[in-house]
Amino acid sequence: MRNMFFLCVVIIAGIIQVTVLDYFKIFGIKPDVILISAVISALSCPLGWSIPLSVLGGIFKDVFSASVFGINTLLLPLWSFLIFKLSRKIPLDVKFMPFILIFIVAIINALATRLILLYLGSPIPLGIYIRIALLGPVYTALISPILFRIVRV
Repeated sequence: MRNMFFLCVVIIAGIIQVTVLDYFKIFGIKPDVILISAVISALSCPLGWSIPLSVLGGIFKDVFSASVFGINTLLLPLWSFLIFKLSRKIPLDVKFMPFILIFIVAIINALATRLILLYLGSPIPLGIYIRIALLGPVYTALISPILFRIVRV
């Protein structure tokens, strides 16, 4: 039952990501609630559920983004797997640790996306990338407590 709840969370996060969050952009950047939902599912669900939920979130993000299709479908399950393994080795019970984890994952995700796009031959201009790589993770980490409060039971 809890796993189906997280399926609904990923779907709702995807819908919110492409609709409502367009009104909350700061300098053209909006928080990545799909990434937050992938992190929360990796911390709360078994690996057999968190990976498919992350794939679903990645597909949803790829379908509605202007980037190369498949980047998020590959990266989100990778982050979910790594977070699942990491969460078993370090305590995440400290109050701010999940938010720091989301911030770090968002930065690594931005860097990995940039490197993949460079490799594929469709680079992002450096000024735009710096704005995305610095402001995006901060905005995502600042929004994450709201989602944690809503989702974590």
